[in-house]
Amino acid sequence: MVEERWSRQIDVAGSIFDAEFVRRPFREGIEVRVALPDGDVICVAELGLGEKALLEKLSALLLERLSKGS
Repeated sequence: MVEERWSRQIDVAGSIFDAEFVRRPFREGIEVRVALPDGDVICVAELGLGEKALLEKLSALLLERLSKGS
């Protein structure tokens, strides 16, 4: 089996980020990754919560990161 991947853009506090989703075979749930301009990558993996819940958690992490000015 092959990993399933898809992406979408999200807007967090006026900044646009490219979020890449990955669903791996033989695992529950999905993971989302966002590469930041400074080279860091934020990854969020959840079991069974779905894309919407991952986006909410990811948005909260990105907003926290933006508010710190990093």
